[in-house]
Amino acid sequence: MRNHEYFMNLAIQEALKAKGMTSPNPLVGALVVKNNRVIAKGFHKKAGLAHAEITALDEAGEKAEGATLYVTLEPCTHFGRTPPCVDRIIRSGVKEVIIGMIDPNPVNKGKGIQILKKHNIKVEVGFLEEKLKKINEVFIKYVNKKMPFVTVKVAESLDGKIASKTGDSKWITSDKSRIYSHKIRKNYDAIAVGVNTVLRDNPKLACWFSQKSPIKIIVDSQLSTPVDANIFMDGSKVIIVTISSRPGQETENRT
Repeated sequence: MRNHEYFMNLAIQEALKAKGMTSPNPLVGALVVKNNRVIAKGFHKKAGLAHAEITALDEAGEKAEGATLYVTLEPCTHFGRTPPCVDRIIRSGVKEVIIGMIDPNPVNKGKGIQILKKHNIKVEVGFLEEKLKKINEVFIKYVNKKMPFVTVKVAESLDGKIASKTGDSKWITSDKSRIYSHKIRKNYDAIAVGVNTVLRDNPKLACWFSQKSPIKIIVDSQLSTPVDANIFMDGSKVIIVTISSRPGQETENRT
């Protein structure tokens, strides 16, 4: 007897291979299974590249005929940077599609399932949903609320201090915790700090575990960020967030 959760777990492992690389798209993994054996697999590597289902079906080729496709997220139905996945699935000849969770994106939600069923492809949905919601919590929040997913990193001593009495910067975190924070940093598009962090620590705000540097956001009300600061050294995008202390002309006209 086939174990849908077993194969869905394997598909999740595929999806996680691209963790931190697919923004603004979700993490997605797929398997083609025939006679209870995985014959092809794939994952979405990066926005603009082939989706997981396409990679797996291309690898399976003609062997996909009569097989079962496992995919962690409902296949897409719309044209974006790539064509709809449902069209390729229908042409592949698979007899059934096992889906981990429905796509939370309103553009696609439920539509992929309907189209596959209309083409007499058996569809089952809802396997390891909570696990899948966790790995795609950033994507889910964005498509539902159009808001960024924010993680706050704070380093402080046991008595609640972040620096010495004189304001001198000292390492509070251990090597282990710094490595962990960089692993987390890999999963985000941007990192934000106040200008005092730039002035006192002169950090690079890079990521040790990714070739892609996050966007650097500096909150700097006085535009005091030095032009030779380390944040500018790797050529990645830097956003300086500032505000004038004087009301703008539009505000003055309203009063």
